[in-house]
Amino acid sequence: MCRAAARAVAGTSAQVHVASCSHSGARRSCVAVTAAAPHAAALGGPALPRELHITLPPGCKVPPVTVPVLHQVLQHYAARTPRLGVVLERVTRPGWPGVEALGHDHFAFRTFGVPGLGISSLERVLVPLGYERVADTPPLAFPAKKLAATWFRAADPEARRRLPRVFVSEIQVEKLSPRAQEVIRRAGGWAAAAPAEEVLVQVTGALLAGTTPWPAPHLADYELLMAESEYAGWVLAHGYSLNHTALALHRLPSSSSSSSSSPSSSSSSSSSPSPSSSSSSNPGADISDFNARLQAAGLDLNPEGGLVKVSPDGLLLQSAVVADRLGFRFGCGARRDIAAAYVEFVQRLRLPQYSDLAAEQVGEEHLREGFEVGNADRIFESTTLAAAAGANQ
Repeated sequence: MCRAAARAVAGTSAQVHVASCSHSGARRSCVAVTAAAPHAAALGGPALPRELHITLPPGCKVPPVTVPVLHQVLQHYAARTPRLGVVLERVTRPGWPGVEALGHDHFAFRTFGVPGLGISSLERVLVPLGYERVADTPPLAFPAKKLAATWFRAADPEARRRLPRVFVSEIQVEKLSPRAQEVIRRAGGWAAAAPAEEVLVQVTGALLAGTTPWPAPHLADYELLMAESEYAGWVLAHGYSLNHTALALHRLPSSSSSSSSSPSSSSSSSSSPSPSSSSSSNPGADISDFNARLQAAGLDLNPEGGLVKVSPDGLLLQSAVVADRLGFRFGCGARRDIAAAYVEFVQRLRLPQYSDLAAEQVGEEHLREGFEVGNADRIFESTTLAAAAGANQ
């Protein structure tokens, strides 16, 4: 038996439906989302650029609402990430004009690790959308930043070729100062006492609307958190909005139409050494060449650990632009430019056991999977660098 409730999501054409259900005698809340048409613009916002659309092959075992939900999340993200537009207009469109879909390696979200919220709050949304949690051994942990993380992938192996992985992190609030904990308690403490289905509605709504499930914070609270944890300050301001998408360079053609006029080697010399990812044995665009194109377009790259972050096995290569800074109105009426979202780029290389496969036979399942703590720790700095740049102005 189900007791269902439906609520409209402010700022979108979506509705969140939550039902209290009995499954094999166990009582739990389930979620269903009725979203706008897959490529429709969010209310009052621009349409999602065509290259960012996600298209599943026929026969995938994915709920029909999953792709519209992901598109809704992307629309809000694209509208608040001007540097994504620069990537599209000045790098991918002129370099790979025949590519209709860039492909998303993963989405990333940040959360407060408090009862009712945190990683588990997004798990309750993602699992009904056809995702499964991946158990990393050891778990992904970032002690210096007081963060824990996990990731999700499509449960259907065929859908993994197109659906983005979802990387979710949470700050370990109990490890922060009492003053910081109090600020976070005022923002997210309601979730511990609220019914589970109400929390689910609020979190899903915030996810779809690209906002927070709490009122806009006061500037003093934001600055207090920023002084202790840039990550915590970011979450207080942006909540469940998409922190970044990572474009899958390994899904691009290995050579671009402008390869003959690619940026000179001098523009890419600032990149840290990386494995030879341009070999024909590895699919996709070379990340060092792609970084050079980003720099030629005037984009600042995250330099932490080198422009290319390389996993210990040499098979996971990542880079990112520094986050955009956007105007934000605080609950007290103050306005400030603060760090917002950014774009990441990932190249996954072929696993050694598949070295004999012909290049045209190499698929996503033959490439390096998962995430790497050392890489991710440096990618996190993309917002820290933007925040620091603003503080120095």
